[in-house]
Order: sequence, then structure tokens, then C-alpha cells
Amino acid sequence: MFTQVVQNAISGLAMGLCYGLIGLGVVLFWQTTKLINFAHISSAMLGAYLFYTSYVLLKYPFAVSFILAVTGVALYGIFVLKRFIYNPLSAREGGRLEFVIATLMLCVFLLNAVISIWGGIPLPFPPVFGEPNHPLRIGSLVIQVHSLWVLGIVGAVVVGLQYFFYHTLTGKSLRATAQNKETASLMGIDVNRMLTLSFALSTGLTAIAGILLAPIYFVSLELGGGIIGIKGFASAVIGGLENPLGALLGGLMIGLAENFVVLYVSSTYRDAITFLLLILFLVLRPRMGGAEA
Repeated sequence: MFTQVVQNAISGLAMGLCYGLIGLGVVLFWQTTKLINFAHISSAMLGAYLFYTSYVLLKYPFAVSFILAVTGVALYGIFVLKRFIYNPLSAREGGRLEFVIATLMLCVFLLNAVISIWGGIPLPFPPVFGEPNHPLRIGSLVIQVHSLWVLGIVGAVVVGLQYFFYHTLTGKSLRATAQNKETASLMGIDVNRMLTLSFALSTGLTAIAGILLAPIYFVSLELGGGIIGIKGFASAVIGGLENPLGALLGGLMIGLAENFVVLYVSSTYRDAITFLLLILFLVLRPRMGGAEA
């Protein structure tokens, strides 16, 4: 039983970090715009498909494919989300509601674009994170190599972000912009440049999550919506929309909870636990990170 608990804990931590990475993207976007991007989860889908195209179809090396996929999605965040949707609507009265509608329509458009380009059939993800049938065995403990990859990559991303936010001038400028754009502008910070960086980071981080989730959910439309998107948003809400690290903790909570529900209750309730946790946190803490009533 102890072995099962440890195995489920490691698997839950890995899944939770993926959800938390999506939630972190939500938080970064919220902090600088005070808006929710309903096409956010599409970045995960785009990341997985771009990686598949680079690695499997174009035969580029793993590292090159990974960088190209994340960079491509970050550029989508800059040129599509910011320049063609956010910039025109943010200057308009009533632009907040229009932005929500526009991102919902963008999500639908991207799903259909993916079907047109790659087809609607799930594509098998290459075994770059280890074969599922060849796990790491330590005594009686069986650990999927994919889980270790997730722990390592997300850990490196978090350490890198912490250094960037607290030890670089650009990172500090981005934090200042997130706290108060008007004050940041008066201090000489290029707010528009910081917003551009925020869009790139938000979508890029979610693309990384999509690549890490693809071995489990395949390279499929499921990465662009549905329960994965809900778990990412739930991670951000549970952790607090003003707390980037809180989003990771929220994701870990969801990942661990769903894995132990499978172990001790039933796999039928695996996804339901996310909704239960979200409802509980909304009831206990109704103010979502300073959101306007």
C-alpha cells in the first residue's frame, strides 16, 4: 500500500505541475490585463501540435523542436492575442466584454484550424519522455519516466522564472506593471513592452504544459479545451489570481487529489474532484484575486 501511495503521489505531482503551469499562464495574463483569456488553453494544443510537426514531420532534434514550438506559440500570443485582439479592444468602451467574446470565438477558430491542418484524429506523441511500458523500477516502486521529466522541466521553469522576476530589471519592471500600470509608466517603464512580454510568457508557459501533457492525452483537440482547460483555470483560482506560485500549488492540489480519488474511491470521480475543490474555494474565498464584483 505504501508503494502505491508513493507512486500515486509522484504521478499526481507531475500532473498537478502541468495544470499549475497552465494556471500560471492565466495568472500572468490576469495580473497585467485584469482579463481572462478564454482561448488560453488553446496555447497548450498549439504547443503540442507544433512540437509534433517539428519533431515527427520535419525531423528536427528534440531541443530545437521544443524551442520552436514554445517560441511559435509565444509569437501567436504577441501578434494574434495582443496586436489583433487586445490592442484594438482595450481602447474601446465596453472592451472587456468584447475581449471575452473575441477570445471565445478565437478558441473555436483555432480548434477548427487544427482540424483543417492536422485532422481531427489524435496523433501519437513520440516517446521522447520515455516509453510507458518501460518505467523506472526502484525495488517495488514503479515510476513513469515521463513524471520525472515533468518534475525536472517544470522545476527548471519555476527556478528560471523566480530568478527572472526578482533578479533582473525586466522582471522587476514586469512585476511593477502587474501591480499598477499607471505608476509603472510614471516611473519610466515601457508598459506596452511589458504587456507584450506578459502575453508571450503566458502563452509560452501554457505551450510547455501542452507538450508535457501530450504523452497522456495524445496530440489532440482535447488539449485545446474541455476538462484540461478547466483544471488549468481552477489551479489559478484556487491559488489566487494575484499569486503566480499559488497557481502551481493549486495545480498540485488538484493533481494529488484526483490521483488519490482514483486510488481510494473510483476513477469515475477523477474529474469531479476538480469541480468540488473549485466550488469550495470559491465559497470560502469569493474574491478571486481582487477581481471586480
